[in-house]
Amino acid sequence: MLCVAVLAFTACSDEHMERINTDDTKASSIDPSAQLTTALLQTYGDFGMMDTYRSYITGFTQHFAGGWNVSNYAGSVHAQDDQMRLVWDQLYAVSIKNIVDAIANSADKSNTNAALRIHRVYLMSVLTDIYGDLPCKDAGLGYVAGINNPTYDTQEEMYNFFFEELKACAAQLGTGSDRIGGDVTSLKGDVAAWKRYANTLRLRYAMRISDVNPTKAKEEFESALTADGGYIQDASQDAYIIYMDGPFTLYDGSRDLDFRVNALGEILYGQDPTSPTFICSTFYDILNDNNDPRLHRICRHYLNVKRSETKPDREWNVDVTDEVVPYLETTDTYTACVPGAAWWSDWVNAPSLDDIPTLKRLVELYPEAGFNKNNFDARMIRPFLSIDFEMPDRPGTLINSAEVEFLLAEAKGKNWNVPGDALEHFNAGIKASMQWLNTHYLQAADKISDDEINTFVASQAAKFSANAKEAINTQAWILHMMNPNEAWANLRRSDYPVLEDRTKYPIRPDFTYDDDNLNTPTRLRYPISENQYNSVNYQEAIDRMGGSDDWHKRLWWDMKDINLK
Repeated sequence: MLCVAVLAFTACSDEHMERINTDDTKASSIDPSAQLTTALLQTYGDFGMMDTYRSYITGFTQHFAGGWNVSNYAGSVHAQDDQMRLVWDQLYAVSIKNIVDAIANSADKSNTNAALRIHRVYLMSVLTDIYGDLPCKDAGLGYVAGINNPTYDTQEEMYNFFFEELKACAAQLGTGSDRIGGDVTSLKGDVAAWKRYANTLRLRYAMRISDVNPTKAKEEFESALTADGGYIQDASQDAYIIYMDGPFTLYDGSRDLDFRVNALGEILYGQDPTSPTFICSTFYDILNDNNDPRLHRICRHYLNVKRSETKPDREWNVDVTDEVVPYLETTDTYTACVPGAAWWSDWVNAPSLDDIPTLKRLVELYPEAGFNKNNFDARMIRPFLSIDFEMPDRPGTLINSAEVEFLLAEAKGKNWNVPGDALEHFNAGIKASMQWLNTHYLQAADKISDDEINTFVASQAAKFSANAKEAINTQAWILHMMNPNEAWANLRRSDYPVLEDRTKYPIRPDFTYDDDNLNTPTRLRYPISENQYNSVNYQEAIDRMGGSDDWHKRLWWDMKDINLK
């Protein structure tokens, strides 16, 4: 009787403890569709993760320069773990973990399962193109399969996996009756659109390996072109993540997994008057020297003594471009920030109040606002990134028809079996690039006209004839301005456009220098924590690089140094 009583008491005790330790407000399982939503939105919606893009990647590509973050980290070639590890930490902890779990729990939803696997490929490509060898096939399997120390796959292994997985997913799409739920992209849960998207990603990845393994690249590219379901061929088929027109999420939103707005635009806008984003001299010169109609759509001049804490506003971001540009033409003053310089480096003097009527009027109307104090009037003559690109509802690019046209143009130049003419694809890529801006970024009054587009396209024929690879990839670099990871990956793969040689610029006393090699790094270092928590596999990856976590070591597919002037 005593034994029975003890057993009964123990059973009741266990049941009681389980009951009081269960949070009834939390779900015991998550719908795979909800996990797909989270993973898609995090791609550009994680404000904390965007620090790595702002501090390093947009500076390495020389799209942006002049802000404190990009000058202190990319500009000074300063390696800082807290800034470099964010993409790794955030994607593995949230998206990869959710996707792997959802894949394991969606066997009865073949279309949703395929979409999850496709986005896993996309995110893994982002990670490997930033860091190199890393956990891929074993990643996120701690709970699902008990793999707590995942091995580091080589990049070659990962790219082979990407091709196999994308082909398998494309074949799987349409075999089930489920709609792809939780899809917050332009693909809208449509099975045919996801199949087309998977095939199109194969084109990108095939071109990525075209120097290191041209035979495999040609085979995969040509196979993707003729695959069932087709590939993206016009703007109506573009693949991008849709974000809402909402308030800033900032770092608290990142911690709360609030990814509903485009956080890349948020962080480039800056949250105080001293931290906006400026255009790098390399980017400015390429646009300016080619009479590119995108120049003053992208590069604007602002008086901004205040910053909205909710979203970019035009009231306190006073646009004075139409007055500053004529002023600069008369003074012959060069104002774009060179790599490594801050906006206050290489000082330029402010214009007089009479030179900029809007400035004079604002000073007279709001003397307490400080429009001509604290060097705001001098800073306004530096070219800023237009806030049209920083709004919360701007798309998160996955891959679009403009990129496809540039890929086709280059593939044709390699004598791959590609339909059409290389120059025609190049021209179509430029047109699609400008229409992409018209559709997704520019206000109605600022849209690029057909005449402007056609005039510019005609002007690029000579550059294409002289060096097709340079012409194609320079235009791809302009297109990828708001897709920093692809901009940096394609730059390292193609070695174009020709960038400024970072080593020729001086050491700036304002910033941190801890690398004797001031050449632009070719990868980011692994998080320091990897050596603590996954030391054996981490060390194997380090050994493959020659024994040190060298951020000047080129990736597997990166065969040559970038071109510099």
